[in-house]
Formats: sequence, structure tokens, C-alpha cells
Amino acid sequence: MAAKSRTSWRAVKRHHSYTVDEAARLCRCSRQTVRRWLKSGLPALVERKPALILGGDLIEFLKSRSKPRSRCGPDECYCFKCRAPRKAAGGIADLIPMNPTGGNLRALCDVCGTLMHKRVSYRQQQTLGKILDVSLMER
Repeated sequence: MAAKSRTSWRAVKRHHSYTVDEAARLCRCSRQTVRRWLKSGLPALVERKPALILGGDLIEFLKSRSKPRSRCGPDECYCFKCRAPRKAAGGIADLIPMNPTGGNLRALCDVCGTLMHKRVSYRQQQTLGKILDVSLMER
């Protein structure tokens, strides 16, 4: 089973107009999906056949549908199982040195218990020490 790709607005040219077929091919989705977008508010020039979708309108529509990126706070790591930034269980984390400037912060998810990782610099270690109980591990 192929992985479903996200519809990206980055391939759309702002000053170009697209038919439903061209927009579907560009966005890697079906023509029916683009028609559903038209019904749900994607502006198009429908006076002539085929209907034309302006590139700028398509970009704005796709941007409005995308989820904002979630940023991890200083005391959070991204949990891939929960698909969200989560706090470390018990406020405990391990710092594993990786190079002279930083390392890998390793903690368990407070919600599901999955092992989480986050790259941090050694400059952040003092701030992290105030928030989390960080133990320095040997490589």
C-alpha cells in the first residue's frame, strides 16, 4: 500500500490558471477531490467551460486547509505515537552527548510511555536543568 502524500501548495504557480484535471494532477489527488474543493469554497472562473482555477486562489485555499506546525516547548519532545509535543514522564530525561556542541535528549512520553528524542545544544542544558531532571549519559 503506497503512502498517502500530502497536498502541497508549493508546486502551484501563482500566476497560472488550472483546469480541474491539471489541478488534480498537480496536487496529486483525484479530480473528484478538486470538485469537492470547488463546492466547499475554492474560487474558480466558471463562466466558461472548462472551469479555471487561478493559481493564487489554489495556493490560498491549500494553505488555509493545512495544519499549523506544532512546536515543542523547552520541556517537551515530539511523540510520534501521539503525534503531538508531550512532556517527559515524571519530568525525567537523559542527555546523550552526540558532538561537541549538543546531544540527544531522551525521555518517555507522559501520555503513552513511548520513547521520545529531541536534539538540544549544551547551551540549553542549564535551562533544561531548571525544568527537567536531566542526567548526563555516556556515549
